[in-house]
Amino acid sequence: MAGDSGDDARAAAGSGSPAAAGDAGADDGGGEAVLTACSYLDMQAELEREASEVLPGKFDECTFGMGYIRQPLYACLTCTRPPAQYRRQGAASGGDPTDPAGMCYSCSIECHTDHEVVELFTKRRFRCDCGTRRLLPARKAAADPACCLLKRAQAAALAETENRDNAYGHNFWGFYCRCDRFYDPASETGLMVQCYVCNDWYHDACIGAMPSEERCDDYICRECVAKHAVLRYIRSPAMVRGVVVDGRVASLEDPLEDSPEDPLDGSLENQPASSSSEPCAEDGGGEPATKRPRPSACRLRRDTDAIDAGQPFDLFMGDGWRKDVCTCLDCMRGIAAGGLLFLLNEEDVVEPEEDEARGESLYESALKRLRAMDHVQAVDAAAAYRSLSAKIKDYLRPFAASGRVVTGQDIRAFFEQHAARRDA
Repeated sequence: MAGDSGDDARAAAGSGSPAAAGDAGADDGGGEAVLTACSYLDMQAELEREASEVLPGKFDECTFGMGYIRQPLYACLTCTRPPAQYRRQGAASGGDPTDPAGMCYSCSIECHTDHEVVELFTKRRFRCDCGTRRLLPARKAAADPACCLLKRAQAAALAETENRDNAYGHNFWGFYCRCDRFYDPASETGLMVQCYVCNDWYHDACIGAMPSEERCDDYICRECVAKHAVLRYIRSPAMVRGVVVDGRVASLEDPLEDSPEDPLDGSLENQPASSSSEPCAEDGGGEPATKRPRPSACRLRRDTDAIDAGQPFDLFMGDGWRKDVCTCLDCMRGIAAGGLLFLLNEEDVVEPEEDEARGESLYESALKRLRAMDHVQAVDAAAAYRSLSAKIKDYLRPFAASGRVVTGQDIRAFFEQHAARRDA
């Protein structure tokens, strides 16, 4: 798991410029590091390489229009302000707390490039908040009413929109696990595991004993097991139960070994038929669902209540465990009521489309765009480039002759003068 390790790459991907000057040079006498042109180009190339690895997908389309989907999410700690319990020492408070908010991959780059962004990884049934009442980017200029750079045409309507079906938690402030600790990728050690149900992340040290990797494709935390009683009734050869003692998993058990009499797994074919029948709840819309017999009472529920007696435990699920989820009427009611239909079928994650051009440098991308223009546009663009290049060289020539260091203020002054002459 990594939190905000791609911030510099995010800046390179979103703006085409490095986030900050490096230290690959001498001091200019004022305490600032000096970069040579070659060092700057090398740093730019490294940022572009990092961006292509960390952020390989296209970021030209927001997922808001797709509705509530399972997708990679991000939170902006610049545009939102946490309550007192989640304020980090030394972090700017900036006013009253705001509601937490999440955004899609594209908005994290296009709309929040130079902000403090934390990666939340994959969460289900979430619609992008960027531009809505919860998340109006802090860098929005008064002259520009657009709240999300990817949704300008919808800005007014979005500003009054609230995604009421989104679920939020302490992850959106950068805090994780039952220990409620801020995740700092630079200092974090050890492994973190995501709960398949609530999507929170837990430190392996806070979990306790864990099975081997092949028995732990998915993890379900003790909090979710306690919240959703139906999870206690899963019985599968692919499952290991972690018995919690004093806040950590102290021992691992095979739940099939301690079932009384002849234990049943949760699969439908092993359960006795009943005169009751209902459409399969996981069959979605479209064609009418096939009706099939379902037992009205759950044998696993009775056995589990006798075995567990309120003992807290985590669940470690190996490959194929979903087919053993009980689908009797009682369990299906609990699954539907808890919003857990995703237990029955593995969900697809809506990932950003791979950008084949991400491996190209900005120079190569610019040349490709130039070649795609019609002849007249290409000639005009080349002429404008040559004109600007000549003006920059003339402006920098006195610096080279005197050995004077070119500062950021000098470059800003050049472009302000250039804009003033152009608009005159």
